Amino acid sequence: MRLAELPGEPGPTLHDIYAAMTEAEQDAFASHLLGESSADWLSATLRRFGHDVSATTIRTYRRALRQEGGSGERAA
Repeated sequence: MRLAELPGEPGPTLHDIYAAMTEAEQDAFASHLLGESSADWLSATLRRFGHDVSATTIRTYRRALRQEGGSGERAA
């Protein structure tokens, strides 16, 4: 899933994390962020690789996308 940038308004934390990734990392990240991976798991995985983001930030982003009618079907 190659995206030049994340859809909607990801906020500075998610935007910066995405911008710092290689294309391959962006593909994997976008699939999990916009897919059904749990926010807790994604947050923990990102932290292991030096990207500090909370599960709440991920849930808030997903909720905003749903409200805009964008990608993402669930909040967590």
